[in-house]
Amino acid sequence: MHRPKKRNVPGKVKNLIILLGFAVPIFISFATKNPEGTSFTGEYYPAEELSFIHDLSYQKEGETVQESNILLAELDLIANAKEYLILDLFLFNDEYDRAKGSFPNSVEQITEALIVKKQENPEMPIVLITDPINNFYGAYEQRNITRLKKEGIQVVLTDLDQMKDSNPLYSGFYRSYLQWFGTQGEGWLPNFFDPTGPKVHIRSILKLANLKGNHRKTLVSEKEAIVTSANPHDPSSYHSNVAVRFRGNVVGDLIESEKNVIAFSSGQVPEITYQKNQTQGLDAVTKVAQESVMMRLITERGIFDALLENIEGAKEGDAIWIGIFYLSDVPILKALGEAAERGVQVRIIADPNKDAFGIEKNGSPNRPALCSLVDKHEGVEVRWYNTHGEQYHVKMAYFVYPEKNEARGILGSSNFTRRNLEGYNLETDVELVMAMDATLSVEMKNYFEKIYYNKDGEYTLPIDDYCETSFMQNILWKIQESLGLCSW
Repeated sequence: MHRPKKRNVPGKVKNLIILLGFAVPIFISFATKNPEGTSFTGEYYPAEELSFIHDLSYQKEGETVQESNILLAELDLIANAKEYLILDLFLFNDEYDRAKGSFPNSVEQITEALIVKKQENPEMPIVLITDPINNFYGAYEQRNITRLKKEGIQVVLTDLDQMKDSNPLYSGFYRSYLQWFGTQGEGWLPNFFDPTGPKVHIRSILKLANLKGNHRKTLVSEKEAIVTSANPHDPSSYHSNVAVRFRGNVVGDLIESEKNVIAFSSGQVPEITYQKNQTQGLDAVTKVAQESVMMRLITERGIFDALLENIEGAKEGDAIWIGIFYLSDVPILKALGEAAERGVQVRIIADPNKDAFGIEKNGSPNRPALCSLVDKHEGVEVRWYNTHGEQYHVKMAYFVYPEKNEARGILGSSNFTRRNLEGYNLETDVELVMAMDATLSVEMKNYFEKIYYNKDGEYTLPIDDYCETSFMQNILWKIQESLGLCSW
C-alpha cells in the first residue's frame, strides 16, 4: 500500500524564521536615513578675512621639516572668542603607543585653552561635539573629556545610531540584536589605541564595527570659524593638512549645522544666534565680479554634488588639482577619467596609504584605485606624497577655469570615498569661488605646484614607486568600497 511522504512543515517554518531573522535586519539597515539638516548645501556669501592655512611634513636636504600652523590658528580662535564656542572634532584624544615614539600634546593644548576660556567667563556657552571613538564607544571616558565636563563645558558624543548604515550586512544585525546590550561596564580586552590605556570589552568593539562616525573638524565662535582636515589628536600632530579661517555669513550656516548635530545627539542646544548681513540670493557668478572670494558651506552629500558639478563642468584647457588622503568613490573616479579624456589637466597628489599610527597598511584604496585610473586614462597624472610614518591627510580639490577667469576650491574634512560623500559619515567642507588672480587662488595654486614639482623640498614621488596592480587587490578595494566593509 502506497503511503504519502510526511511533510516536515515545522522544519520549513524554522528555516523561514531563520532566513527572516537574517534578511529583515539587512533590509531595515538599507532603509536607514540620516537626520534632517545633514547633506546641507548653503548659499554663496562673501568671504571676510579669509586665510588659507596648511601643515606640511617633508624632507629637505636629508632633514625632516614639520610646518605646523593649524593648531596655532585654532588656539587663537578660542582665545579671541567672546560670546560662545562650538567645536566639532572627530579625533580628540592623546592615546597612542608611547613605546614607539612621542608627539606634541595637541589635545591637552585645546583642553587647557577651553578651560581657561570657561574660567574667564563661566556663563559663556562652550560645546565640544565629538565622536564616540574617543571614549572607545562607551568602554571608558577619555581623560581630557572628563576634564572639560568637570569645568562645565558641554561635551556631546554624536549619536551614531541616528545615522544611516554604511555596511548593512553587519549593521542590520547589530541594530536588531546587539545594540541592546549597551557598551558600559568594566573592560578586559587590550586597548589597541593605547596598550597602556584603559581596557575595553567586546561590546564596544562590536559597536566600532559599524564603521561610521562624525568625521567633521570645525571650530566656530560668534565672529569666525575654521574648517579643516586636521584633527587635534596627538598622534596626528605631524600629518599634512589644510584649513581655511574666515568670517562672514557662512559662519551662521556652520553654527546652524552644528546645532543640528547637538539636537539629534540629545545634547543641550545653546541659545545662540548669528546675524547675517543682507547678501543672500545673489548668483555666485555675479558675486565673483563684485567680491574677491565667495564661499558656501557644504556637508555630506552636498560635498559630492559640488565635486561632481565642478569635475563634469571642466572642459579642454581647464585644470583640476586634487590633494587627498583617500580617493575611491567610483562616480568621482569615473568623472575624473572622463574629464582627462576631454582634455582637462587632471593632477592628483595622494597619500600612499602605507601608514596608520604605527600600523603598516596594504595601500588600499589609493594605490589600486589610482593606478587603475592612470592605466585607463593617460591624461590623469598621479604622484604619491612621500610620507615617513605620518600621513598626507589633506582633502582638497582646486579647479581652474581660464576662459571664465575663475577658480574654485573645495576643502574640509571629507575624503573622496563612498563613506564620506554619500552621507555615511558626518562631514563639513567649504566651497570657494574666486578670480584666478585672487590671493587665495594664487596660494592654492602655489601650494599644489610646490608639492607636485618638489620645489624647495622633497614632497612627492612618481606613481611607479607605490603602484599596485595585483588582481586581488583591485577586486578587494572595490568590494570594500561598495559594501562599506572598510574604515575608509
